[in-house]
Amino acid sequence: MTEAEQMAWAEFQRELPWLTASHRTLLRMACVLSARMETGEMGVEAMKALSSLLSKLGATPVDETKVNHGSDEEEDPTDKFFGSH
Repeated sequence: MTEAEQMAWAEFQRELPWLTASHRTLLRMACVLSARMETGEMGVEAMKALSSLLSKLGATPVDETKVNHGSDEEEDPTDKFFGSH
C-alpha cells in the first residue's frame, strides 16, 4: 500500500472500530479510492464506487445506524425462557 493508502487505512481504523478481518478487502479498496480522492484524480464512477464501499463498511451516518456496536446491557436471564434472544 502507498503511504496515502496507509494513512486512509489508519483513519478508517480510528473511525470504524467495528471492522474485522472479514472487511479487509473492502477496506483496502476504500483506501485505494480514498487516496485517489486526495489527489483530485477521481472520476464520477470511482466516487460512486467509494460511496458504495463506505456504505458496505457502515461508514455513512445512515449505514452506521445499522451496525451492531455491541451492547452494554446485561443479559436478562428470562430472555432464554421467553425466547427473546
